[in-house]
Amino acid sequence: MGSNKSKPRKKHGKPVHAQHIPKVGTPAEREQHGERDAVLDNMGLGGASNTTRTVLGIGLVVVVLGGIFGLLLLTVFR
Repeated sequence: MGSNKSKPRKKHGKPVHAQHIPKVGTPAEREQHGERDAVLDNMGLGGASNTTRTVLGIGLVVVVLGGIFGLLLLTVFR
């Protein structure tokens, strides 16, 4: 801890303005959930259970990481 006579920290770059999450039960929070549900509906996962969403999410991550790893292997063993 510094003393009260120490210089304040310099801020680098643009200031970042954090958006606060709306409180539970407010109209803004309900709207956020509605938008999230609309995105899942557009992707065809509107009625899917949480387990299905989790399995598909993990599968997508595995496919992306496998593609990156495969590209790395192709460039190394060229």
